[in-house]
Amino acid sequence: MKRTRGSMDGATQHGLRIRSEQVRILYDGLWLPMVSVVLVAGLLLVSLWSVVDQRQMLAWMTAVVLITFARLGLAWCFQRKQPPAEAARRWMIGYAIGSTASGLLWGACGLWLFPVSDFQHQVILVVALAGIASGGAVTMAPVWPIAATFLILTLLPLSLRYLWLGGPASLTAAAMVWLFLGFTLAVSHRWNRILRDNFHLQAEGETREQALRASESRYHTIFQASPLGMLHFDAQGRVTDCNDKLLQITGESRERFLGFDMLESVQSIRVKRAVQRALSHGEGYYEGDYSMLTASGPALPVRILFSGVRDDQGAIVAGVAVVEDLTERRQAEETIHRQAYYDALTGLPNRRLLSERLAQLMAESAHRGEHGAVLFIDLDRFKEVNESLGHSVGDRLLNATARRLTELLRDGDIAARVNSDEFVVVVARIRGDRQQVIDGVNGVAERVMSALSEPYHLSDRPLLVTPSIGFALFGEEQSSATGLLKQAETAMFQAKTEGRAKACGYLPSMHTAAVWRLNLEQDLRLALEGDQLQLHFQPQVDGDGRIVGGEGLLRWLHPKRGMVQPVEFIPVAEESGLILDIGQRVLDQACEALMRLDARQLPRLSINISPRQFGQPEFVASIGRGIERSGIDPSRLQLEITEGVMIDNLIETIETMRDLKRIGVGLAIDDFGVGYSSLSYLKRLPLDELKIDRSFIQELDNSNDEAIVQTIITIARNLHLTVVAEGVESAAQRDFLLSNGCHIFQGFWFFRPLPFDALVAAINDCQSTA
Repeated sequence: MKRTRGSMDGATQHGLRIRSEQVRILYDGLWLPMVSVVLVAGLLLVSLWSVVDQRQMLAWMTAVVLITFARLGLAWCFQRKQPPAEAARRWMIGYAIGSTASGLLWGACGLWLFPVSDFQHQVILVVALAGIASGGAVTMAPVWPIAATFLILTLLPLSLRYLWLGGPASLTAAAMVWLFLGFTLAVSHRWNRILRDNFHLQAEGETREQALRASESRYHTIFQASPLGMLHFDAQGRVTDCNDKLLQITGESRERFLGFDMLESVQSIRVKRAVQRALSHGEGYYEGDYSMLTASGPALPVRILFSGVRDDQGAIVAGVAVVEDLTERRQAEETIHRQAYYDALTGLPNRRLLSERLAQLMAESAHRGEHGAVLFIDLDRFKEVNESLGHSVGDRLLNATARRLTELLRDGDIAARVNSDEFVVVVARIRGDRQQVIDGVNGVAERVMSALSEPYHLSDRPLLVTPSIGFALFGEEQSSATGLLKQAETAMFQAKTEGRAKACGYLPSMHTAAVWRLNLEQDLRLALEGDQLQLHFQPQVDGDGRIVGGEGLLRWLHPKRGMVQPVEFIPVAEESGLILDIGQRVLDQACEALMRLDARQLPRLSINISPRQFGQPEFVASIGRGIERSGIDPSRLQLEITEGVMIDNLIETIETMRDLKRIGVGLAIDDFGVGYSSLSYLKRLPLDELKIDRSFIQELDNSNDEAIVQTIITIARNLHLTVVAEGVESAAQRDFLLSNGCHIFQGFWFFRPLPFDALVAAINDCQSTA
């Protein structure tokens, strides 16, 4: 009877240990699943906000947060108190209540927050519930009834909702939810069985360990808990024991290891010698790739230390081996190497690896008497792609470009990405005289140009991007890899200067131009900081000579260069991105001028807007802020844009122009007739004015230009648009325009661009004369 009672007491203690371990696993690390639940709920709230009743969503989200905090509070209390095993049942009940409440809330989400008529948001809801259920299936697996209750409460309402909807698609969805529910229940049950088996083994092991001697217990703990793989072998080299870490490292079973003869069956001679040395001299060492049991098995990078085990007389009677898995170290080394030498986005070599390989190729070419070339490639207007279509499309464009370049390479050639949208191709082993080499490189550049100019299908419409290419040769004159790359880059900038989508070979004179351009860019930055850029004003007059408006024209008075013309510094500003700061400066000065002059003195003032400035997401808001700060009537400010703005995205251009019209500013097309004139877009734009380009006015003695000007005036009149002729420099030109219906003029015949004080004086003179 006493033995039975003792047996029952032992079984009770065993059960308490298991239950205590189950509860501990349930509460340990509960904060991470709870934070995930709140994040998923928050994302679901944002996703369904526009399609589900918002009050219900808020109420549901509030309940989720409250229950989550309650469960976290319970976990905090558990961690703080560390209750004894006898209290495990109470804590398990508390956990079950919290998980049940959570399951009811998520089930309610699938039932009451279900977007009936929106399939896309249904998918979001289903994915969220599936994720929550999957997480619960794992985190609650230690107590399967809790996990099963949570899974059923979470997914059953969703399936019922689909059944209630009816229809083949909904019934299929319901069946899939049922299948997923069954699968998660099975997975959770399997995890529960594994955990319970582990709990039983652990409890039994603890019971056995209490009966072992202290030294054996310590060694067993070290052997099994070692972070390294360990095995024992006898004097004949046969494996007698191994720890679990070794099984984990090798992926082999214990049965295959036990009895394995490392002196006869081992595949590596180096390993065999290490074992023999351990049994004869007491130590052996091996490091390298090795398949532990068979040559056909997976080869792992390992380090193995063999040691002989001696008896009381000092004779070696057995051995022990410590196996360290070097996979993670090797992967880390490979990752570090790849990060150091390869571009993370495209996988191409980066500038560092390119420089090393280029230096090697240059040395080999000089030794063999061969030639080679470096092609520096920049994608034209890549920044505009990023700004208009997003960085994800930009990244896909870069990847597609890398693939196209790689497909063009021969054996021994190199393609690399050296900057955001800059690539380099190195072509080696070119034979022939200098002219033949140049012809060959030009052919390569043409193939690259053709390949990269093909449309990219990355969004809802084909994307056309052209490259600018500069190349430099190596083989005859010795140069460093860095210097050669710089020469090719300089040639690329020359290609951009000449209009983009071109290929240019390096010439020594380009270096001087590049230095001039760099100095001009630096001076332009200083000019912005030092307030050297000032707006001048060219009045616009009517047929009677009265000033009815004006155009703000930027002027740069350099302290050393003198007056720098816009044709020199505006392209540099566009390329460097400084045009955005310059555009803001022009806007501020124009608003200030209008604020200082009332509408009777200067009814309106026009300023030019660059395409890059027009395409900025905050462009409309910046115009509104400038008008608000100055307090001017927005109708007095007129924005002039070129026809090129409409080319890339007409729909977005129209929307931006409509937003500007809501502010109240005027809109004009500058240089009309020289760009991509199209009546199909002209009639859709909310315009106020057309400006005839000065090139037509200067050639009015030509019958063709006369006809063009007359046509533009007629178009403007029929579209109820004001027409302004710029570049009027003679009375004959004015009279011709006036006789054909153009009544506003701008040009040197009337006024040159004037500083603000001179503008005020000119206005006063005109008003006094009138």
